[in-house]
Amino acid sequence: MKYDFVLMDADETLLDFRKSEQAAFRNTFIKYGLIPDEEIFQLYSRINHGLWGAYERGQITKEDILRRRFRETFQAAGIKGEFPGLEEYYQNALSEGSYRIEGAEEVCSRLAETCSLYLVTNGVASTQRRRMKESGLQQYFQQMFISEEVGYQKPQIDFFEYVFARISGFDKSRALIVGDSLTSDIAGGRNAGIATCWFCRHGIPEDGAGKADYVICDLRKLCLIVGEQEDE
Repeated sequence: MKYDFVLMDADETLLDFRKSEQAAFRNTFIKYGLIPDEEIFQLYSRINHGLWGAYERGQITKEDILRRRFRETFQAAGIKGEFPGLEEYYQNALSEGSYRIEGAEEVCSRLAETCSLYLVTNGVASTQRRRMKESGLQQYFQQMFISEEVGYQKPQIDFFEYVFARISGFDKSRALIVGDSLTSDIAGGRNAGIATCWFCRHGIPEDGAGKADYVICDLRKLCLIVGEQEDE
């Protein structure tokens, strides 16, 4: 099977979000006179991840995430005080993190020669667009679909239907979604009726079999999957 339409996630698939997050957290804390302690960062990361998970499930809005993540972190860590503009400063710092995953540019460049690439990501539009542009990867994508602009988020079927309706000549049987998240990318792709590729860059879990149509831990393996030809 050769895939003509490849939908790719951004964070932890093409861009090293963890590295961007750590740098933005550190810079923001220093700006506001706080100590960027690793324990507090881990606490923030867990809270933020949990909120984004609730967002994926449609339980809260993106605005809820941005309003609550630092407030809940500071409450849990016992940090008191007023920090006006901290969330906005953090978002700007985060948008400066355009670190690419190993092999990302090579893969995008090769795939763009033989198929149509589309970015499908949850997140803040201004942040994601700036990071993709500064990473140098934006040039390889036909379109970028970001949840804030779409009005729905992965894994909601409405998100995928919105995307499919805006891709000229789209054919589900020739489409593949690639991402690191089982709950967002893989579940969303399966529910939408397209093939799925789970990217586990830190190693394939022991129970990884059967979670997706394909499972890879090296992004460069994607070129082999996309380029496979149908049997004559």
